[in-house]
Amino acid sequence: MSDGNEQGAQSRESGVQHGDELIRSLLNATGQGIYGVDLSGDCTFANPACVQLLGFESDSDLLGCNMHSLIHHTKLSGEPYPVEDCRIYQAFREGRGSHQHDEIVWRADGASFCAEYWSHPVFDGDELVGCVVAFVDITERLEAEQKLRQSEEVVRSLLNATSQGIYGVDLNGDCTFANTSCVELLGCKSDADLLGKNMHRLIHHTKANGEPYPVEECRIYQAFRERHGTHVGDEIVWRLDGTSFPAEYWSEPLITNGELRGSVVAFVDITERRRVEEELRQGEKMAALGKLSAGLAHELNNPAAAATRAANQIGDCLSKLDDLAVKLNRHTLTEAQWERFHAVKHRLEGRGGASELGALERADYEEAVAEWLESHEVSESWRLAPDLVAAGMDVDGLDAAAGDLPAEAVSDALAWLAESLAAGQLARTIAHSTSSISQLVGVVKRYSYMDQAPQQEVDVHEGLDNTLAILGHKLKGGTVVTREYDRELPRISVAGGELNQVWTNLLDNAIDAAGASGEIRVRTYREDDRLVVEIADNGPGIPEDVQPRIFDPFFTTKDVGQGTGLGLDVARRIVTERCEGEIGFQSEPGDTRFWVRLPLPE
Repeated sequence: MSDGNEQGAQSRESGVQHGDELIRSLLNATGQGIYGVDLSGDCTFANPACVQLLGFESDSDLLGCNMHSLIHHTKLSGEPYPVEDCRIYQAFREGRGSHQHDEIVWRADGASFCAEYWSHPVFDGDELVGCVVAFVDITERLEAEQKLRQSEEVVRSLLNATSQGIYGVDLNGDCTFANTSCVELLGCKSDADLLGKNMHRLIHHTKANGEPYPVEECRIYQAFRERHGTHVGDEIVWRLDGTSFPAEYWSEPLITNGELRGSVVAFVDITERRRVEEELRQGEKMAALGKLSAGLAHELNNPAAAATRAANQIGDCLSKLDDLAVKLNRHTLTEAQWERFHAVKHRLEGRGGASELGALERADYEEAVAEWLESHEVSESWRLAPDLVAAGMDVDGLDAAAGDLPAEAVSDALAWLAESLAAGQLARTIAHSTSSISQLVGVVKRYSYMDQAPQQEVDVHEGLDNTLAILGHKLKGGTVVTREYDRELPRISVAGGELNQVWTNLLDNAIDAAGASGEIRVRTYREDDRLVVEIADNGPGIPEDVQPRIFDPFFTTKDVGQGTGLGLDVARRIVTERCEGEIGFQSEPGDTRFWVRLPLPE
């Protein structure tokens, strides 16, 4: 029995030694300072981290010393720290633990550091015998926290200083913060009206057309669903009072330590910008109308001037014809002579003139005819000769016309013939000029879709041709236009007048780029369920550095005063918003192509 007791005692002693060794290893391994005190507050042990943190050489500098008097004697303010106020000693005075993170500990050299500490009572059975204190130097943490607070204050100041509304959402779409501008723009009293609320349901629930906006279609949430930012410039945001405003917004994913936490959204009210842009677009339309009006005035002026000149001249011509008819009747021509002479006149009228003659050849003919007339004593031969040659008369024709006429009647007969042919030519000039004017008016009416409903079944080829006709004055310098039309393409339902404005902007730019000796190619074709119109030129191309901005409002590559920078922006908006189509381009020197894709009817 004694041997068994002895073995048991040895086993217990070995276990105690093992436990003590384990505790010693733990104390030596931890980075926290740990020490123990008895009921008098005197140090009973101190681990290496405690010795190092307090600036002593070994634990012998601490053992048996009163720890409050040694390291906890003075407050941060410099006032003495009475031991009875020390919260460390709550652990054994009241038999409960204590945790403190806002006090300082003093080192052996008289310096101090901010510390967080934990104090726990130690019992021997039911008897309180002291406490164990663990502490850490939190100087770096406090400095980091201070920097973080400063950084947060800077961020908060920036958020409140900007006029953009900015808010954050978590992965559920619930608001995590909102700056002052966000609160004001959304008509809230404070950010409390937003925090914790689902922002899509609160401010982004309905589209501009009144249809519900499903959250799965919301482009704001692309930021955290797909981990990339998004930018939208054409949607609306709803205020808390039920009103809405057009907004441009940006959404960026919020990622912390590689973990997606939500997103940050910034938005601006673009009501005023839209108003200004609309005014400028109206100005662009008026500028375009001015250019078209100038071109149309030029096109109308030529036939109008020709008709006016012919109308003025035909009056004099008819007056002379009356006088010449009286003179010719005095010669008492026989009926057969009249018939043969009228046959010459009708034959000349039906011949269509001598337009095929060159300038030098025409001059030779006029000189020969004038000499013949002078030799037959026809007055004003120099004036009559050009009209006769223009009608196709030559010397042989004059011999035939005068062949069986009395000699004394030849002068009056040929003078009457020349005036009669001139009057006919003037009448045809008036008819041709007024027809040209009528055709131009028709082109304008078709171009503008005058007297038609806003939405029509449109043949894009007719619109392109009408636009080219309107811009015809800019093509007379020698620009070549090549048309490659797919005439099998069906009509499409669009606002024809607005679509013609797109063709005007694209063709006008192409004409300017191609120059007087350039070439423009207008092509139409089908691509799946889309009708495609391609307008190309062989100009110098669009520089690569400006290509990303080509559709931006107010951006232009033309000289000052030559463009407003809204032409392509207007075209883009008409195609994408009004026609539900697409517009784009590709460009390199010698080959710039703009294409418009429009949906075909189902």
